[in-house]
Amino acid sequence: MDLLQQLQQANYSGTALTGSEQVGYQQLIAGAIAIRLQYPQLQKQAIALHYTTLPSFLIALLAFDGWSSALYLLPETALDIPELVQQWPSETSVKQHSAMHSTIGSQETRWYLATSGTTGTPKWIAHTFASLSRAVKISVDQSTLHWGLCYQPTRFAGLQVLLQSMMSGACISDCSSGDAEQRIEMMLSSDVTALSATPSLWRQLLMTGRLHQLPLVQLTLGGEIADQGLLNKLSTLFPSARILHIYASTEVGVGFAVSDQKTGFPLSWLGTNHSGLAFKIDGQQHLWLKLPHTPDSNLAKRLDSEGYLDTGDLVHIQNDRVQFLGRDSGVINVGGNKVHPEQVEQVLLQIADVLQAKVYAKASSVLGQLVVADIVVVANADHSKLQPLLVEHCQQQLARYQIPTRFNFVDSLSTNATGKLSRKEPHG
Repeated sequence: MDLLQQLQQANYSGTALTGSEQVGYQQLIAGAIAIRLQYPQLQKQAIALHYTTLPSFLIALLAFDGWSSALYLLPETALDIPELVQQWPSETSVKQHSAMHSTIGSQETRWYLATSGTTGTPKWIAHTFASLSRAVKISVDQSTLHWGLCYQPTRFAGLQVLLQSMMSGACISDCSSGDAEQRIEMMLSSDVTALSATPSLWRQLLMTGRLHQLPLVQLTLGGEIADQGLLNKLSTLFPSARILHIYASTEVGVGFAVSDQKTGFPLSWLGTNHSGLAFKIDGQQHLWLKLPHTPDSNLAKRLDSEGYLDTGDLVHIQNDRVQFLGRDSGVINVGGNKVHPEQVEQVLLQIADVLQAKVYAKASSVLGQLVVADIVVVANADHSKLQPLLVEHCQQQLARYQIPTRFNFVDSLSTNATGKLSRKEPHG
């Protein structure tokens, strides 16, 4: 059953999204059927979908899933697609055909999503509607939520929020553009009650001083490591809310959610089947997952003989938890010693005056790479006094080679299109 058929069967009658215009579920369904009727020659074709507005994007998703053979969700960055793929919306209008063509989906569409490219070149990863919607929760409580969409809709994380909202009959508002202040304004005007964002964006929203004004009942963190300090702050602001941090990626799909408001995940999950997944850790501290579906063929070289997929994420066991260290590809090499940027950032964020931190490598002719930190601090912080405090704290918590050689005090930290801090070394 495709997405359109599922919504037709659910027969939701309420509002699907709000913003510049309010659109109901039945309007989305009617719009999708109209596209299929108007452009029958697109059936069984590969389509590249541009994002224009949220209503038109949702209608196109409904129209092309189960209708086209492949659906490429174009990110804002340039990424090659096959020449035979047709662009939608097209720059030139497609000739209208008879409206007597069948609207029943008859095939499984391959959804192609682009990886973030945080630590490398973006690439296309194939999914199906079934694999993308595996973690969707449908319940009465979910249907009453009003989601704020903070991720770009063509990205994996954004698509997860859209599918959760649509398939549960909830409402959603597009808050994926603008700075933190502008996004808070959008959320407040729409009475957003559910939000999914990266830890970096959650910190930016906290810095506005207005996050507590939102009537949030569900908070989700994903895309980056959620540190205990951030989880504690959000729990204090929203003591009655459901707070989850999710492990997922464009490559592996939806992994698992942790709801106990502790970093990492329980050690007891290793060697067991949890949420349809099996977990293990190899000798190089890589986390491996056995997925409930067949992963993209491009990932075949990362599968072992048992069908486990190397996630490329490094972890370590601490007491009764498995804690994330960061991406293997993001490790900083300081004279042969490995430094995990996220681990250093979590130490810096333990200082009360530090609001955001970004740790990255700087090329060194002697050691290969050096550790540098850009930090955002509270408005009235005395940099001359904070600098030695940072050094002393790092000396207590980190090995010598992990300590940043320089602290840059900056006004803000930019994030990439997926809401994550970029791990690439700044130019200049």
